[in-house]
Amino acid sequence: MAPTKEYQHPLIIRFTHWINFTALGVMVTSGLRIYNASPLWDFQFPSVLTLGGWLAGARMWHFFGMWLFVLNGLAWCGYNLLSKHGRKTTLFRGTDISGVLPMLQYYLRIRKAHPPSGKYNALQKLTYTTVSIFGVGAILTGMSLYWPVQFGWIASAFGGYDTARIWHFVFATSFVLFLGGHLIMVITAGWSNFVSMITGWKKKDVQEEVTRT
Repeated sequence: MAPTKEYQHPLIIRFTHWINFTALGVMVTSGLRIYNASPLWDFQFPSVLTLGGWLAGARMWHFFGMWLFVLNGLAWCGYNLLSKHGRKTTLFRGTDISGVLPMLQYYLRIRKAHPPSGKYNALQKLTYTTVSIFGVGAILTGMSLYWPVQFGWIASAFGGYDTARIWHFVFATSFVLFLGGHLIMVITAGWSNFVSMITGWKKKDVQEEVTRT
């Protein structure tokens, strides 16, 4: 009898995935409290969505989340760049371009059949690679805001301190949007896909086996 499960996610991928989830939660909620202390626009976020209690507390939480995010991101990127798993299954390449539109049509229910794909489809690869670039942008702009004297040149590269604040907000928003899209994709893929990010093992799907290249 053929095995009903396959090993989907290595331990380091699962570990960094959940650490990243925690770090982003800390940074986003504490970042909202920091935003409320000096809003960019004429609105504020409900205090129930914020972390830190006051500006100094929020900055400490934000700084903690930043270091957790940076170290975890270095581990994730390093593994994906150096391992066969990352180079062939996670990072977006030129050969994946043609597979983006069919996957979008599938997730939007325009296309019924799952397009041919490997372990990660083209849209997933594009998302993971793009969000990594946004992560670098968030870190750089955050450094220029937290250490405006030491890293003023970074702020200048983003158009000045005030503009760097806007860019930082944009990068943070991209992570929130990514999380929303990620949850939609997880729900679409089914419960087994979620469990695999905890145990590493995923229940085999007949359709995936047929369409997988």
